[in-house]
Amino acid sequence: MMVLEISKNYDLSKLSTLRVKAHSDYFAKPSNLAELKDLFDFIKENKLDFNVLGAGSNVLLSSKGIPGMLISTNDINFIEKINDTDFEVGAGVRMPRLCANVTKESLTGAEWMEGIPGSVGGGIVMNAGAHGTEMQENIKTVKVFNTETQELEEWANEAFAFAYRSSKIDPKKHIIFSAVFHFEAGNKESIREKVVHNNNARTTRQPVKSFTCGCTFKNPELSNPAGLIIQELGLKGLREGDFVVSELHGNFIENHGEGTSQEFIALMKKVQDQALSKRGIKLKPEVQMMGGFSDEEKALWDS
Repeated sequence: MMVLEISKNYDLSKLSTLRVKAHSDYFAKPSNLAELKDLFDFIKENKLDFNVLGAGSNVLLSSKGIPGMLISTNDINFIEKINDTDFEVGAGVRMPRLCANVTKESLTGAEWMEGIPGSVGGGIVMNAGAHGTEMQENIKTVKVFNTETQELEEWANEAFAFAYRSSKIDPKKHIIFSAVFHFEAGNKESIREKVVHNNNARTTRQPVKSFTCGCTFKNPELSNPAGLIIQELGLKGLREGDFVVSELHGNFIENHGEGTSQEFIALMKKVQDQALSKRGIKLKPEVQMMGGFSDEEKALWDS
C-alpha cells in the first residue's frame, strides 16, 4: 500500500523561480528510494508520462499544462558527511545550503554555489556553474535512479560526459538521487571572503528579488556574454505581457505579474531575432522547457 501522497491537477506556479502559470495532471514529492519505487509502480500501472522538477530555477513550465506525473525532488533533502572532505548530498538540497555546510568545515570548492537558487540534482543534469567553476569539478560519484529497473545505479563522474551547461543524463530514463562531492581543505577566512564576494556580485548585478529563471540564454562565448549582447542591442525593458527584459541584467527576464509560457517565449523570440539580424548571433536558450509546447515554440531551442 502506497503511503506517498499523489495530487491531481496540481498548481505549479509557486514551484518555479519564474512563477509562470502552470499545472500538472499529477504531482508527488518522494523523499526516499522506497517512495520513489512506489511512485513508479503507480506511473507504470497508469501508463503516465513523467517529468522531474528540482528547485525550478532553470525551467520554463508550459502554461498549457504538464501531462502525466510531475515529480518534485525537493524532499530528497539530506547532507551526510562521509569523511573530512567528502559528503553525500541529496538531489533536493539547494546549492547555497551545500555551500554553507562546506564553508563551515573550512573546505573550498563550493563557493561558486553561493546565491544560486538551484538544487544539486538539477545542477548535475545541466552542469551548472558560475564564477569560472562548474558542478562537475567536485563530483566523485552519483546515485542515479533507473526508471526502468527501479534500482539505484552508481555513476562515475566520467559517465556524464559533462560539457558547458549539459550532461549525458536523460531525465526521461534516469533521475538523480544523490551525489558524493569531494572538497579540498582551505583557509576559512579566504573561503568566506570568496563566498561574500560571490554573493555581492550576484545581488548587485542580477535581479535576485524578481521572479526569473536565472540566465535565459547561454553565453555564445565567455568574452561575449549574452547579457552584454542584449544590453548593447538596447533591449533592456523590452516587454511581452507580464514579462520584461531586466533593466539590471540583460540576460534575465522578469515576471511582473502572472505571465504565461507563451508570453515568455514570445519575448525570447524578439530578443533572438534582434541578436540574429543585427549581430549575426544565434542566442541559444539556457532555460529548459517542460510540458506541452508547439513545434514553433520548440524551434527556439533548435541549434
